[in-house]
Amino acid sequence: MSDNDIRAARRVVDTLKAYGVNYIFGIPGAKIDPVFDALSDGGPTVVVCRHEQNAAFMAAAVGRLTGVPGVVLVTSGPGTTNTVTGLLTANTEQDPVLAVCGAVGRVDELKRTHQSMKATAVLGPVTKTTVEVTHPDNTAEAIANALRTAVTAPRGAAAVVLPADVSAATTEAVVAAPRTVTALGSAPVESVSAAAELIRAAKYPVLLVGMRGAEPAPCAALRTLLERTELPVVETFQAAGLVSRQLEDHYVGRVGLFRNQPGDVVVSRADVLITVGFDPVEYDPRLWNTDPERTVVHIDEIAADLDTHYQPILELRGDIAATVRALVPALSGLRLPPEAAADVSAQRSALDSIDDDARSHPDTDAGVNPAALAVTIGELVDDSAIIASDIGSNYIYTARHLRTYQPRRLLFSNGQQTLGVALPWAIAAAMVHPEAQVVSISGDGGFLFSAQELETATRLGVSFVHVIMRDNTYDMVGFGELLTYGRTSGVQLGDYDVTHFAAAFGATGIRVDTVADFRAAFTAALTAPGITIIDVRVDYRHLD
Repeated sequence: MSDNDIRAARRVVDTLKAYGVNYIFGIPGAKIDPVFDALSDGGPTVVVCRHEQNAAFMAAAVGRLTGVPGVVLVTSGPGTTNTVTGLLTANTEQDPVLAVCGAVGRVDELKRTHQSMKATAVLGPVTKTTVEVTHPDNTAEAIANALRTAVTAPRGAAAVVLPADVSAATTEAVVAAPRTVTALGSAPVESVSAAAELIRAAKYPVLLVGMRGAEPAPCAALRTLLERTELPVVETFQAAGLVSRQLEDHYVGRVGLFRNQPGDVVVSRADVLITVGFDPVEYDPRLWNTDPERTVVHIDEIAADLDTHYQPILELRGDIAATVRALVPALSGLRLPPEAAADVSAQRSALDSIDDDARSHPDTDAGVNPAALAVTIGELVDDSAIIASDIGSNYIYTARHLRTYQPRRLLFSNGQQTLGVALPWAIAAAMVHPEAQVVSISGDGGFLFSAQELETATRLGVSFVHVIMRDNTYDMVGFGELLTYGRTSGVQLGDYDVTHFAAAFGATGIRVDTVADFRAAFTAALTAPGITIIDVRVDYRHLD
């Protein structure tokens, strides 16, 4: 064997390292062990998890927080199928992730034998791209192309299936140097000019900013636009943190569910709605666009996904940041007409009053007011904190009431609404940003979807706070059932002792029943080493 003949498994590791991958999450197994063995000789940090689904969640959080794909490394058969929910979630929420999945040797692919399966057929529907490497010389290029696909808008999940005999074979083929995906330029000048004319002529122009508009560069450009204009802004849940403290006067809330918030009112009254980086998976247009004929200007890297309720009159397709920067000179000095300005001010007052009402009613006889709990968390963390929200009624209150002022710091699964994401996301966030306050929030049901990863967290030595909003039901499901059927079914859960559960994994568990007690426990936990789980009895009776 020549010096250039290296196992394909080593080429996987070298290519990942060359493309800036710092973390690999996974669980070993015979069909992927060649890659794990190669990692023993150096490469990205390996985090062995307790379940492949959670490994995919952690990889997705790394992708969302850093822009560099997180990698999940799993074996064949159930090791691969266990990643499906995590990859589907990442692909929908547009978090760049690469799954490298072991498979039986090529000679066994068509046989009914141990862990044989059509992995590409399983993974294809939940990823942007899935390929199987059929020759060791194709290994490095397959990994490189998958990484590039994962970070190309719309970002998402990619998968490479690697048969065991391929990864163990030698190859001289290598991707010599990483090649980044070339950035787009601004939308065409004539389109930018046309958009500026529409916005300047509008009686009630409004910005609706979505997930792709909250990336670092678009966020900076939008903040410049806000500094130069009076345009009001409504954030989707995924765009939380776009508006800084200094630009608070432009903020009219978040939208993403039920169409009953001040932000929904402003969006419904806009005669020119400028969507920036908005994806319909965040908030289906049929739920919020009460006037499909109204003027919509679509600013994004990708073409609009046309819908009966979403038909932009003008599309500014190009790099979002560059396009917004091109709009700034044409819109500088823009002031809202008096009637629109008065209405925006009224809706901002309504937004403030909702939080004020929560503060004035912190507790009930049945538990803590969850709105007050979310407001309190927002008041106690600093602006660099990372907060991971799970799904359930807890997510509704977090999205509505927990203000953040930096993008990509309040994390949601709004597209798939996947239970169990918060704790794995928090573990990854604490690894990537050990200097930051990290908080995860879930219900008592969602917590147990991924609670086994507490062992992973304590083994890693990370620190964060997890808040459980407990009512011992799947409340969000029950709420929907009541609206539809007038009764609930299959939503009641049992209680469990979080203090003993946490202690079994080397964490600290605390139960509280009032906002005052929570404030004291949470404040102490933010500076305590290790993991603290604060279990709060909440009263969801006023959910709307």
